[in-house]
Amino acid sequence: MWELLGIINQAKINHQGVIPPEFGLSVNVELKNLLESPLMLQANLDLIASEIPDLTTQRITAEHENFNYSGRINWQDPQAPAFAFPGTVVEFKFTGTSLQLELSEDNWSSGNYLDVYLDNNPNPITIELQPGKGQPIVYDIAAGLDNQVHHVTLVKRTDYVMGEFNFHGIIIDGQLLPADPDSKRKIEVYGDSISSGAVVEYEVPGVQDPQGNNNNLSNAYYSYASILAREYDAELSLVAQSGASLMNGFGYWHDGTGAESFYDKLKPLQDAPVWDFSNYTPDLVIIALGQNDSSSIEIGKDVSAQVWQDHYQQLIANLRAKYPNAYVVGMFPNMFHDRAWDTYITEAIAQYRNEHNDDRVFALIHEQVTPGHPRISEQQQMADTLKEFIDTTLTENGFNWDVAD
Repeated sequence: MWELLGIINQAKINHQGVIPPEFGLSVNVELKNLLESPLMLQANLDLIASEIPDLTTQRITAEHENFNYSGRINWQDPQAPAFAFPGTVVEFKFTGTSLQLELSEDNWSSGNYLDVYLDNNPNPITIELQPGKGQPIVYDIAAGLDNQVHHVTLVKRTDYVMGEFNFHGIIIDGQLLPADPDSKRKIEVYGDSISSGAVVEYEVPGVQDPQGNNNNLSNAYYSYASILAREYDAELSLVAQSGASLMNGFGYWHDGTGAESFYDKLKPLQDAPVWDFSNYTPDLVIIALGQNDSSSIEIGKDVSAQVWQDHYQQLIANLRAKYPNAYVVGMFPNMFHDRAWDTYITEAIAQYRNEHNDDRVFALIHEQVTPGHPRISEQQQMADTLKEFIDTTLTENGFNWDVAD
């Protein structure tokens, strides 16, 4: 069962070596000689040229227009865009019989995990990125494929606890084809480890997380945010970081860096480059923050409930300024916490709606089900609850997938 859900398989982790200084293009000599033989030429007199596979190996760099990117990508280096947030994606289609990826690790930490979904296989090829001292490494993904159109989705499983990686491009022995167009439905989610899919692939629900390093069990592809986006065939921008609180100075992420400091950044650091909000306009915004506030803030001692609510409302106001037409759902996920924080969020949203006369902002509190991070089944429950909320409450209040236009 867990194999079907894409649980990491160490036997599938593929790694070749550092790219040599000069990467020469090569031709499949065996095929070339075969096609040029008299017997083969005679046998193929009736074939049209397009039926003879083109197997010339080529390296295609990341800025090619046929790559389709989703999520907040840092394009400071157009030939090596950086993926920092979890769930960031590059998709493409190609012909040919083999695929290699060129990737580099930023060495912020270790254990950046990526999944590569090839064609209709639900079991991805999982890569643990290797340190390369800033140099790209070639990863063997597939060989011996039928020479036909192949679909590839590369997903960053882990959040910035494991740093970022750079996508340099691909090496194929066919052609890179135009990508499928983006969905017109767009979702953006701001959250913490729950939204990042931390420890989601641990196979025992309803218990504390296992001890030790759990990076290989984290997978943003199975967070409620990604599940919800797939159910609506929507594009997703996931701005989430494990340990992050809403407010600066609390939580467990990078000296108390809160989401209020990185909601507008290309990675979850206060001094990170600023994101250009004109690049992506969601129909639906989900704010799933508060879990790490609830476990690190003592209301009445550290701050008052109203001060925290003021910060929450300020984040809504900041996002509303960027997305004047989007619907916003402030929610508390299904991990155990002091239920008083549910009230803090619902009251903050009610105050914001009244003071700003904004009837496109809503609160949603999930039932608590787990003392550890939500597993796949529990993430699915949140996605189901959200979908029902969207299809009923939001739709009855005017929501549709064209509101951002």
